[in-house]
Amino acid sequence: MSKASETPVTERSRNLTPPCTPPPYHAKDPAIPKGFDRQETPSISNSKENARGDTKAAVTPTAEETLSWDLISPQSCTKRYQLSGSPSSGYEEFGQGAWSTVYRAIETSETSSSIPLTPPSSPVTISGKPATNRVLAIKAPARKDAHDVLYHEARVLTYLHSSRCASAYVVAFHGYNATSKSLVMDANPMNLETHAKDCLKNARANFSTRTMFDPVCGPQEWQSLATQLIDGLEFLHSNNCIHGDIKPSNILLCPKDNGSSSSSSVEYTPLYCDFSSSRIYDDSTLNNPKETPQITALTSDYASPELLTSLQSTAAIATTAADIYALAVSLVVAAIGTSPYAGAGMEMLKLSMAREGRVLEFARQADQGTRIMKGRMVERCLKDALVKDVGERCTVKEWGCSVQAVLAG
Repeated sequence: MSKASETPVTERSRNLTPPCTPPPYHAKDPAIPKGFDRQETPSISNSKENARGDTKAAVTPTAEETLSWDLISPQSCTKRYQLSGSPSSGYEEFGQGAWSTVYRAIETSETSSSIPLTPPSSPVTISGKPATNRVLAIKAPARKDAHDVLYHEARVLTYLHSSRCASAYVVAFHGYNATSKSLVMDANPMNLETHAKDCLKNARANFSTRTMFDPVCGPQEWQSLATQLIDGLEFLHSNNCIHGDIKPSNILLCPKDNGSSSSSSVEYTPLYCDFSSSRIYDDSTLNNPKETPQITALTSDYASPELLTSLQSTAAIATTAADIYALAVSLVVAAIGTSPYAGAGMEMLKLSMAREGRVLEFARQADQGTRIMKGRMVERCLKDALVKDVGERCTVKEWGCSVQAVLAG
């Protein structure tokens, strides 16, 4: 996760100065909500009191109906789990963001919730019954003003997963723990950011003139990644959801459970995560700053020029066009293994470069620039999505058709 360039956006602070990393909860901190380190008593999602404690009735979505955003309350977590680690040694973290810390946890059986957890290397038996060793990710607030942000994210995930197709594009969501104000999700150990860096290391160590024009992850893998992520973004936008903070660290790579061991297939599925800056819109609120929530965090490397410019004068509002631009920059990173602005020595210089909207030009100046040369596959797939002028930028459906035409040709 790129903590250095991610900035929480609040009413009092809409600049791009990197924030101090918010301190994670520690077990000795008396401010930690009760039940943070374990979930022992499942909540009931259709109770008269919803997951946040409000008095309005909670709504449990089904795959057969389309729910109104206004009626959505977060799905309540019914899983039992314990965090990896202990109060004395600290809890194991997957990562940190502007508003939250993501912890590693293990799902437990009904009889094991009171047993101190040591992450098992193989299934273990407790009290005569097998305990699950499924790894979960617990996204907990890193600061008190993050509670509303995570509650909103839980609503977004509940809304998206009311669609049957969500599991193909969005991280699996197991519910909201109202006691600890935390989200419970599937754990995926790899994201696109770390994978791209690993591919870059491998490309540098095994340099060849035969592959110097290919994406660092390989042409087949990059094509699969691009088509799946564009399809996923079309799913979000078709459900009136703007992600608001697309970047490689917010794209998880979930291993495929394939029965075959074909070496030609890509062995993971990319999934979108971190919907803390997302919003659900309708035609009347799409571009209306008075009717839409402002973004809560912004990562300058992947922000569109118009979004960065709006921060200087008005409130920043995430748009579908900004999502498209952010995904295209993320796919540039997948091709060259690093940020297109990696050569900038200072954060302010990087920000200035990002405002210019010349991503491909800056990326071609890097040491892996041959991988996105003009006229080659990556550049042809991304150029329409990286147009600086919002009015000229393609829609996600147009982008998908364009990429399919490039790959078919």
